[in-house]
This record gives sequence, C-alpha cells and structure tokens, in this order.
Amino acid sequence: SRTMSASNDGAPPPPRSDITFESLPWNLNHPEAHSYVHLTTTSTWNSTHYDPETDSGGVCDDCKPYSATPLSIYPSNTSLNYGTTIWEGLKCFRLPSGAAAIFRPLKNYERFQRGCERMCLPAPSLELFCKALQVAVQTNGNLIPPFGHGMKLYLRPMLLGSGQQLGLHPSPQFSFITFVSPTGSYFQGKTSSTGLKVHLETRYSRAARGGMGSTKCCGNYGATLLPLARAKEAGYHDNLYLELDTYAPGSIDSAIIQEMSAANIFLVLRTGEIVTPALSRGTILPGVTRDSVLVLAREFATELIPYLVQSTCNKSADLIVSERDVTVGDLRNASEVFVTGTAAEIVPVMSIGTNMKLLGEEEFHLDFPSGATLPGGPVTKTLLNMLREVMTGDRKLTTDTGDGWLPNPYASAQEFRLQVSGKKRVE
Repeated sequence: SRTMSASNDGAPPPPRSDITFESLPWNLNHPEAHSYVHLTTTSTWNSTHYDPETDSGGVCDDCKPYSATPLSIYPSNTSLNYGTTIWEGLKCFRLPSGAAAIFRPLKNYERFQRGCERMCLPAPSLELFCKALQVAVQTNGNLIPPFGHGMKLYLRPMLLGSGQQLGLHPSPQFSFITFVSPTGSYFQGKTSSTGLKVHLETRYSRAARGGMGSTKCCGNYGATLLPLARAKEAGYHDNLYLELDTYAPGSIDSAIIQEMSAANIFLVLRTGEIVTPALSRGTILPGVTRDSVLVLAREFATELIPYLVQSTCNKSADLIVSERDVTVGDLRNASEVFVTGTAAEIVPVMSIGTNMKLLGEEEFHLDFPSGATLPGGPVTKTLLNMLREVMTGDRKLTTDTGDGWLPNPYASAQEFRLQVSGKKRVE
C-alpha cells in the first residue's frame, strides 16, 4: 500500500508539478498515479474492516496502486450479470487557506445507504464510509488540484456484488471500493464558452415510476448511453428526459420532465418561481448540488430578488423556491434554465428542443438567450457565485441542514466524522 501523507498542520501535500490540472477534462486522468481502497466481505462490514474505537482495520491498510492492481473477477460475477453496483460521486478540493475539504459527504452517504437497500447490498457504517474517503484522499493527496473553481479530486465510492452467482439472487460476496481521479468540470471542453444545447428526449426513457431512477446504480446511466450518443450526433450536448407515460404526441406541453443524463434541472420562471422537479415520483436522483441550490435560494432569497427582477423583467415578482412536477409547458415561461451536478456545479442552458429532421420527432424548440454564454443569466450566475463562496468558506449558512458542508479529510477520523455530521467537538 502507498503511504498517506499530510503536512504538519493537517493540510494536503502540494499538488504534483508535472500535471496541468487547469486543463484536465472530465475523465479518468493519470490513473498511473492513483491508489484505491478495496475491501470485501461475505456478510456485513465489521471491526476487521474498520474499528472506529481504535481507528484501525483493513480500510487503513488495503490501498492498492490503481494501474498495477486491476480487479480480479469471474464471468459469473453478480454485478456483471445482474447489475448490482451502486456508486457515489463526491469532490475534494483545496480551500484558499490551503486546507482540503470534501463537499457534503453525509448527503452522499445517505443516498448510498438507500442504494444498498434497493440493490440488496450490505451498507457500510458511516464510520467506514468516512474513513474510506479519508484514506483515498490522503493516499492521493498530491492529486488534489491547486485552489481554483471547477478543479477537484473526484471521489467515487462503489459497492458491488463481487461473488459468483448464476441464479438471480443477492451476491455471496461484496466489494467496497473507493477510487479517485483529478478532473475539471463535467461539461469542460464540451461547450466552449456557451451554455448547453439540450435535446428534449421523447422516445427513450431513463427511468419509470417504481424503478431505479432515484438509485445511483450503474443501470441508471447505461439506459442513457444510446439516446445520448444519438443526441450528440445531432449536435446536442445532452438530453432532457420525460416521464414518458405523461407524453402524448401532439400534447408535448403536458409532459412532465425528469432530469438530464447526469444532472438535475432548474427553471427560473417569469412569475418569480425557481423550480426543480420534485423527488416524490422516485424517478430522479436526489442530487447533492440540487439540494445545495435549494438551500441557497431559500436562505438568500432577499439577496436574489434584484437578479430575479433583472432576469424576469417582472418588478412585482415574488421569489418562490419550489419542488413540484414540472412540465414542458413550464419551459415556455422560463427566463433562465440551468442544470446542477457534482461535476458540473451549475451550468446554464441556451436552448431545449427536438429534432424533426434528424430524429423524426414532434417539433419543439425554445431559446434561452441568457444561457447563450457562460456563466449564464443573472439568477444562474448569482447562485453559482453563492455556491462557490460557500465552497471557499467565504459565505456562511445559518440554515441547519443536518450535515457539514466542508469537512476536512485531513482531520482526525473522529473530528472528520463530527464535521461530516455538522457537529462540533465538545472540549
């Protein structure tokens, strides 16, 4: 295993000088430099994997060089055959002070727990999950980019059925893995200096009620690959998916929208409403950045109002932040549209439409002029600035969200868990 390192003041080591972090795409970058955490069990996770009382266990020792240690799997691997893999996406970044922070990991853990239940996988304890993050960050500390917006060390905890199983049953063995990659923004290099050109997908479904749409599992993304490839061939950056059972040709305005391939969507309506599709249908992912934008918009509503008036040209607009069913028809009343995600942060949309000529769809097209250039319209830009100010520690929240937004992975294991849970140590 590789040695975890930190400076004496609990800050990460300097970033590698031979990597141009500013130009890294959203991808697996420099895998030859990574190490990853890998634990297995045949039942549940226990103190041999991690004992928080002694801060010891396999998670502290079992960190493997990424390129030199591929996974050893059999053809009958349960995840390969039946798709029993869940994962999370978190970001670690440097603060202006030089310290490191992981953004809101408790929200990821809670979603990870729900995914474990849905996929018949044993959930790790919060203590094990947090320690795996710390080990992954500290072992790869020189891959944390220098301070700068959009750059991050992306963290991907995974849990998969790794045992051999021919029948349709839960796996007899499970693997908990956390790997990393230094990256830029999700849409970096895809949009140049413009907002997103979005295709309204009317033929393919990414999720249905009662299915896996709210679970961050591999199949949730596999379903988007073909329609995404076809949308890109037609000149779009991404798809916006519908609840297909609510779409009828000729009545497109009544269809309920879901989300993008890997991002949630927000509308700024001319009535003053900032709205995003609700989670109640169980068909979209409860994004961490989505939740963060809702918190920011509600807490700093007064500060947002002048930008809302500028965006909507409605001096009497009352700012309302809501989660509800959002229809295609609502898009017609939007002055701004933007998407959110861990990798994307907040990115404006410049147009949404179908393609009758290339894709044979019902005709629909809307332009959002404020999204034509980055960082977008007045509300989109202000929310992005607010989010980044929170991420750098320059903006403080008073809303009690029940979690810590910037826990330091170089703190002690106990202190890190307290920070993750939004608690302060009692001296």
